Amino acid sequence: MPDGATADANEPWLDILKRAANGYLEGARDPKQSRSRRRQRDLLEAATRVFARDGIAKAKMADIAAEAGMSASSIYDYYQSKEDLAYEIPIRRLAQFYAEFLQQAPPLDTMRERLHLFLSMATDYARRNPDWARLLYLEIWPSVLIEEARVRRAVDDFARIVVAMVREGSRRGEWSRTLDPYQTATILMGSITHMLITWLLYHRPSNLRKATRPMVDQLLKLVDSST
Repeated sequence: MPDGATADANEPWLDILKRAANGYLEGARDPKQSRSRRRQRDLLEAATRVFARDGIAKAKMADIAAEAGMSASSIYDYYQSKEDLAYEIPIRRLAQFYAEFLQQAPPLDTMRERLHLFLSMATDYARRNPDWARLLYLEIWPSVLIEEARVRRAVDDFARIVVAMVREGSRRGEWSRTLDPYQTATILMGSITHMLITWLLYHRPSNLRKATRPMVDQLLKLVDSST
C-alpha cells in the first residue's frame, strides 16, 4: 500500500474489526422503544458500578436495582439472570471500543501506526471506563468458564484483530514474514493487560495515559527488531 492510502476494504483485520464494531446483539434483548433503551442503559451503568465494587459473585440483584432506581423484578424484563447482565456489559463496551478504533484506524498509513493506536486506545478506554475495566480485566477476561458465546467472541476478537494486523504488517514488508503473529499478539496483549491490572489493583502507574506511550513504543520496538 503506498504512503497516504487508506485501508483496503478487503483486508482481514478490517473485516474482523467491522464485524466486532457492529456489536454482538444476536440473541440479546434489544428494546425497540426509546424509553426502554434508556432504562436498559441506566441498568447496565448501575450494574457496572455494583459489579466493580462487589464482584460478580457477591453482587446482588437487589443492590443493582437500587443503584438503577428500579424494582428488582424489573431487571428480569431485560436479563434472565445476574450472569446475563454481567456478561452484557463487556459485550457492549467492547463493541463501542472497536467502533471508536474503526473511526480512527483506516486513514493511517501503516499497520505499525494502527497497531500502536489500537494498544494505546485500549489502555485509554480502560482509563475512561475504570468500573468496566475492573469487571473485564479482573473478572471476565481471566475466567476460563465463560460459556456465553457472545462474550467469548467479543473478548477473542481483541486477539483476532491484533493477530490480523501483525500478519498484514508482515505481508506488506513492515515486519519479517517469519514473525509469528500469535506469539507476537500474546506478548503485546499480555504486556498491556498486565499494566492495566496493576493500575486497577494498585493505581500504578499513577498516570496511565502518560505511561502508555513509552510502553507501547517499547513493545513495538521488539516487533520492529524482527525485520
